[in-house]
Formats: sequence, C-alpha cells, structure tokens
Amino acid sequence: MQTTTRDDLLLRTAGGEDTASLVELLGTAYRDEPRMASLLPDRTHRESRLRKLFPLLLSNDHSTEIAVADGRPQAAAVWERPGGQAPALGQRLAHLPALLSVFRWRLRDTARAIQTFNATDSHRPDEPHWHLFALATAPQARGGGIARALLESGLARADTHDTPVYLETTAHAGVAHFERFGFRVIHEFPIAGGLTAYGMWRPARR
Repeated sequence: MQTTTRDDLLLRTAGGEDTASLVELLGTAYRDEPRMASLLPDRTHRESRLRKLFPLLLSNDHSTEIAVADGRPQAAAVWERPGGQAPALGQRLAHLPALLSVFRWRLRDTARAIQTFNATDSHRPDEPHWHLFALATAPQARGGGIARALLESGLARADTHDTPVYLETTAHAGVAHFERFGFRVIHEFPIAGGLTAYGMWRPARR
C-alpha cells in the first residue's frame, strides 16, 4: 500500500514503531467481537488480555495497513500474504506459556482457544490468496468509512495481482456486509462458545 491521504487521515503501511498502538487498537476494537468474547468471557479484563493475545497471533507473514489521525492509528487492516503459512499446532504450542498467561493459567480455556484458532486455520482454502486476518476501527472513529477505505485498498491490491481474498466472520451481519464487496460464503464450521464461523471468498476482479 502506498501512502495516501483521505480528508484528515493518512493511510499507510504499519511499521515496527506502530506495534504498540496497533495492539492497543486491536484489543479495543475486538473487545466485543463474538469469538473473542467467547474465549475471554470476563469483559472487565478482556481488553487487556487481548492486547497480550494479538502479538501471539500476528506473524511475519502479516502485512498491516493503518489509517492514522492525530498521530495514532484509528483503523487497521491486517492481511496475511499469499503463500503465508497458517501456524501449525506445534507453533501454537511454542506459545503455550504466553497463552496460558493470557488465559490465567487455565489449561482448559487455553486448549479451547488453541482448538478455535486451529479450526479456523484448517478451513483456509489451498489456493494462494490474501487472508484478511483482522479489520478493526477504534470506537470513536466508527461510522466514518475508514475501515471501508482500508478494505477497498486491500481488495484493489489483490485485484491488481489477480489474487483472490479470504476471510472469516462469526456474525450474520458480517456476512451481509462483506457480500457487498463481492465475497460469498464457501463454508461454515462450529467454533468455541456455540458460534458458527463463516468462511468467505472473493475471486480476483480484473
């Protein structure tokens, strides 16, 4: 993504100097996301634990684009590049001490989280694609179309390289929202908390 401006926003690729504010943004934005709420039911401490969890989920295969205002990210789109390898069970287990800390050393809750992440990874299509891992907007910036701008930027990049895009959502509203951008549900599968995850696919558009 090249650096662009939109009104008073700066849209650019995130760098190492953005890591702390990015993790803070993701923790806040995903505080009430159904999957995370199921894995971390204690809402009082959920946000702080999410800020510990997201660094364990992100990898070098991820590329993050952010919308910056007043020097801080207001929205972010985290993408996994085509050909990126979803973490295997062994890689998840390598993070086990840190994961146990996030889940307050409760082995059952930690195992449930690993099972949820692995179930999601195992349903990824084999065809090379861009994977939209996370799309987050700070609460005070919602409704302004910032996340849409980041999503459209990523989709345009995928189209330029003739590459499809894949994502998951756990809400019917999310399905309807992404259908407007050309995605369609290709499968659904159960995850923790009695939720259903919907895998959505968007072919490249020339």
